[in-house]
Amino acid sequence: AQREEARKTKERLVSEAEALSGSTDWGPTAARYRELMSEWKAAGRAQREHEDDLWNRFRGAQDIFFAARSSVFAERDAEQSENLKLKEELAGEAEKLLPIGDLKGARAAFRSINERWEAIGHVPRDARPKVEGRMHAVERALQDAEESEWRRTNPEARARAEGLTGQLQAAVDKLRGQIDQARAQGNNAKADKLERELEGRQALLDQALKGLQEFGG
Repeated sequence: AQREEARKTKERLVSEAEALSGSTDWGPTAARYRELMSEWKAAGRAQREHEDDLWNRFRGAQDIFFAARSSVFAERDAEQSENLKLKEELAGEAEKLLPIGDLKGARAAFRSINERWEAIGHVPRDARPKVEGRMHAVERALQDAEESEWRRTNPEARARAEGLTGQLQAAVDKLRGQIDQARAQGNNAKADKLERELEGRQALLDQALKGLQEFGG
Protein backbone atom coordinates (compact mmCIF):
# COMPACT_ATOMS: atom_id res chain seq x y z
CA ALA A 1 0.00 0.00 0.00
CA GLN A 2 2.89 2.32 0.88
CA ARG A 3 4.54 1.67 -2.50
CA GLU A 4 1.25 2.23 -4.28
CA GLU A 5 0.90 5.57 -2.46
CA ALA A 6 4.48 6.47 -3.50
CA ARG A 7 3.63 5.55 -7.12
CA LYS A 8 0.57 7.83 -7.14
CA THR A 9 2.54 10.73 -5.63
CA LYS A 10 5.35 10.23 -8.14
CA GLU A 11 2.87 10.00 -11.07
CA ARG A 12 1.58 13.42 -10.00
CA LEU A 13 5.13 14.80 -9.70
CA VAL A 14 6.05 13.44 -13.14
CA SER A 15 2.94 15.07 -14.69
CA GLU A 16 3.87 18.45 -13.23
CA ALA A 17 7.55 18.04 -14.20
CA GLU A 18 6.55 17.24 -17.80
CA ALA A 19 4.13 20.19 -17.91
CA LEU A 20 6.92 22.53 -16.77
CA SER A 21 9.60 21.24 -19.17
CA GLY A 22 8.76 23.82 -21.88
CA SER A 23 8.58 26.79 -19.48
CA THR A 24 10.75 29.86 -20.16
CA ASP A 25 9.99 31.41 -16.78
CA TRP A 26 13.52 30.41 -15.76
CA GLY A 27 13.80 31.49 -12.10
CA PRO A 28 10.43 30.36 -10.69
CA THR A 29 10.43 27.12 -12.73
CA ALA A 30 13.95 26.15 -11.57
CA ALA A 31 12.82 26.81 -7.98
CA ARG A 32 9.69 24.66 -8.51
CA TYR A 33 11.82 21.80 -9.89
CA ARG A 34 13.91 21.92 -6.71
CA GLU A 35 10.71 21.63 -4.65
CA LEU A 36 9.48 18.72 -6.81
CA MET A 37 12.80 16.95 -6.23
CA SER A 38 12.37 17.31 -2.44
CA GLU A 39 8.82 15.96 -2.70
CA TRP A 40 10.13 13.07 -4.85
CA LYS A 41 12.69 12.11 -2.20
CA ALA A 42 10.07 12.38 0.56
CA ALA A 43 7.59 10.19 -1.33
CA GLY A 44 9.54 6.96 -0.80
CA ARG A 45 9.99 4.22 -3.40
CA ALA A 46 7.29 2.90 -5.71
CA GLN A 47 7.13 -0.72 -6.94
CA ARG A 48 10.35 -1.68 -8.73
CA GLU A 49 8.71 -2.03 -12.18
CA HIS A 50 7.33 1.56 -11.92
CA GLU A 51 10.17 3.30 -10.08
CA ASP A 52 12.74 3.35 -12.90
CA ASP A 53 10.23 4.40 -15.54
CA LEU A 54 8.84 7.20 -13.35
CA TRP A 55 12.36 8.42 -12.49
CA ASN A 56 13.44 8.47 -16.15
CA ARG A 57 10.39 10.53 -17.11
CA PHE A 58 10.83 12.86 -14.14
CA ARG A 59 14.55 13.35 -14.78
CA GLY A 60 14.01 13.66 -18.55
CA ALA A 61 11.49 16.50 -18.10
CA GLN A 62 13.94 18.38 -15.88
CA ASP A 63 16.79 17.82 -18.33
CA ILE A 64 14.77 19.37 -21.18
CA PHE A 65 14.06 22.50 -19.10
CA PHE A 66 17.61 22.92 -17.72
CA ALA A 67 19.24 22.34 -21.12
CA ALA A 68 17.03 25.06 -22.65
CA ARG A 69 17.82 27.38 -19.75
CA SER A 70 21.58 26.81 -20.08
CA SER A 71 21.49 27.48 -23.79
CA VAL A 72 19.56 30.75 -23.33
CA PHE A 73 21.87 31.85 -20.49
CA ALA A 74 24.98 31.04 -22.52
CA GLU A 75 23.59 33.04 -25.44
CA ARG A 76 22.71 35.92 -23.11
CA ASP A 77 26.20 35.86 -21.53
CA ALA A 78 27.84 35.94 -24.96
CA GLU A 79 25.60 38.82 -26.04
CA GLN A 80 26.23 40.77 -22.83
CA SER A 81 30.01 40.30 -23.18
CA GLU A 82 29.78 41.63 -26.74
CA ASN A 83 27.68 44.58 -25.47
CA LEU A 84 30.33 45.30 -22.83
CA LYS A 85 33.04 45.45 -25.51
CA LEU A 86 30.95 47.93 -27.53
CA LYS A 87 30.26 50.09 -24.47
CA GLU A 88 33.94 50.10 -23.48
CA GLU A 89 34.82 51.33 -26.99
CA LEU A 90 32.24 54.13 -26.70
CA ALA A 91 33.50 55.10 -23.21
CA GLY A 92 37.00 55.34 -24.72
CA GLU A 93 35.66 57.52 -27.55
CA ALA A 94 33.96 59.79 -24.97
CA GLU A 95 37.17 60.06 -22.90
CA LYS A 96 39.02 61.38 -25.96
CA LEU A 97 36.83 64.53 -25.69
CA LEU A 98 38.71 65.43 -22.48
CA PRO A 99 39.94 67.97 -21.62
CA ILE A 100 37.04 69.90 -23.17
CA GLY A 101 38.19 72.68 -25.47
CA ASP A 102 35.47 73.24 -28.08
CA LEU A 103 32.38 72.93 -25.88
CA LYS A 104 29.83 72.96 -28.71
CA GLY A 105 31.70 70.27 -30.67
CA ALA A 106 32.24 68.14 -27.55
CA ARG A 107 28.57 68.38 -26.63
CA ALA A 108 27.46 67.24 -30.09
CA ALA A 109 30.01 64.40 -30.14
CA PHE A 110 28.93 63.21 -26.68
CA ARG A 111 25.26 63.29 -27.72
CA SER A 112 26.07 61.05 -30.71
CA ILE A 113 28.10 58.65 -28.50
CA ASN A 114 25.27 58.56 -25.96
CA GLU A 115 22.65 57.70 -28.61
CA ARG A 116 24.76 54.73 -29.74
CA TRP A 117 25.28 53.77 -26.09
CA GLU A 118 21.51 53.74 -25.41
CA ALA A 119 20.95 51.44 -28.41
CA ILE A 120 23.25 48.75 -26.92
CA GLY A 121 21.60 46.17 -24.64
CA HIS A 122 22.58 44.97 -21.17
CA VAL A 123 26.13 44.24 -20.05
CA PRO A 124 27.16 41.75 -17.30
CA ARG A 125 25.95 43.15 -13.98
CA ASP A 126 29.37 43.14 -12.25
CA ALA A 127 30.95 45.13 -15.11
CA ARG A 128 28.20 47.76 -15.30
CA PRO A 129 29.35 50.26 -12.57
CA LYS A 130 32.86 50.61 -14.02
CA VAL A 131 31.88 51.23 -17.65
CA GLU A 132 28.97 53.53 -16.70
CA GLY A 133 31.27 55.42 -14.31
CA ARG A 134 33.61 56.25 -17.21
CA MET A 135 30.73 57.78 -19.20
CA HIS A 136 29.44 59.71 -16.16
CA ALA A 137 32.89 61.24 -15.60
CA VAL A 138 32.87 62.67 -19.15
CA GLU A 139 29.28 63.87 -18.68
CA ARG A 140 30.27 65.66 -15.45
CA ALA A 141 33.23 67.34 -17.17
CA LEU A 142 30.83 68.58 -19.89
CA GLN A 143 28.42 69.95 -17.28
CA ASP A 144 31.25 71.76 -15.49
CA ALA A 145 32.44 73.26 -18.79
CA GLU A 146 28.88 74.34 -19.60
CA GLU A 147 28.49 76.03 -16.20
CA SER A 148 31.71 78.00 -16.49
CA GLU A 149 30.82 78.95 -20.09
CA TRP A 150 27.41 80.15 -18.88
CA ARG A 151 29.01 82.18 -16.08
CA ARG A 152 31.45 83.68 -18.57
CA THR A 153 28.85 84.65 -21.16
CA ASN A 154 25.75 85.30 -19.05
CA PRO A 155 25.04 89.02 -19.77
CA GLU A 156 23.19 89.81 -16.52
CA ALA A 157 25.88 88.36 -14.28
CA ARG A 158 28.54 90.06 -16.37
CA ALA A 159 26.76 93.43 -16.19
CA ARG A 160 26.39 93.08 -12.41
CA ALA A 161 30.08 92.27 -12.01
CA GLU A 162 31.06 95.23 -14.24
CA GLY A 163 28.71 97.56 -12.36
CA LEU A 164 30.08 96.52 -8.98
CA THR A 165 33.67 96.88 -10.19
CA GLY A 166 32.91 100.34 -11.58
CA GLN A 167 31.34 101.50 -8.29
CA LEU A 168 34.24 100.18 -6.22
CA GLN A 169 36.81 101.73 -8.57
CA ALA A 170 35.04 105.12 -8.25
CA ALA A 171 34.95 104.80 -4.44
CA VAL A 172 38.67 103.92 -4.32
CA ASP A 173 39.57 106.88 -6.59
CA LYS A 174 37.45 109.23 -4.47
CA LEU A 175 39.08 108.02 -1.21
CA ARG A 176 42.55 108.49 -2.72
CA GLY A 177 41.63 112.06 -3.59
CA GLN A 178 40.31 112.68 -0.07
CA ILE A 179 43.47 111.20 1.49
CA ASP A 180 45.71 113.45 -0.65
CA GLN A 181 43.57 116.46 0.31
CA ALA A 182 43.71 115.62 4.06
CA ARG A 183 47.51 115.16 3.94
CA ALA A 184 47.86 118.48 2.06
CA GLN A 185 45.86 120.14 4.82
CA GLY A 186 48.07 118.49 7.44
CA ASN A 187 45.11 116.47 8.82
CA ASN A 188 46.97 113.16 9.30
CA ALA A 189 44.42 111.62 11.67
CA LYS A 190 41.70 111.99 9.03
CA ALA A 191 44.10 110.72 6.35
CA ASP A 192 44.95 107.60 8.44
CA LYS A 193 41.27 106.86 9.00
CA LEU A 194 40.58 107.18 5.26
CA GLU A 195 43.63 104.97 4.51
CA ARG A 196 42.07 102.13 6.58
CA GLU A 197 38.78 102.57 4.72
CA LEU A 198 40.69 102.53 1.42
CA GLU A 199 42.35 99.19 2.33
CA GLY A 200 38.92 97.56 2.80
CA ARG A 201 37.58 99.01 -0.45
CA GLN A 202 40.71 98.01 -2.36
CA ALA A 203 40.37 94.39 -1.12
CA LEU A 204 36.75 94.31 -2.33
CA LEU A 205 37.79 95.81 -5.67
CA ASP A 206 40.53 93.16 -6.15
CA GLN A 207 37.97 90.45 -5.45
CA ALA A 208 35.48 91.95 -7.91
CA LEU A 209 38.16 92.24 -10.61
CA LYS A 210 39.05 88.59 -10.08
CA GLY A 211 35.34 87.69 -10.51
CA LEU A 212 35.23 89.73 -13.70
CA GLN A 213 38.16 87.75 -15.12
CA GLU A 214 35.94 84.66 -15.04
CA PHE A 215 33.78 86.35 -17.65
CA GLY A 216 36.83 86.90 -19.78
CA GLY A 217 36.51 90.63 -18.97
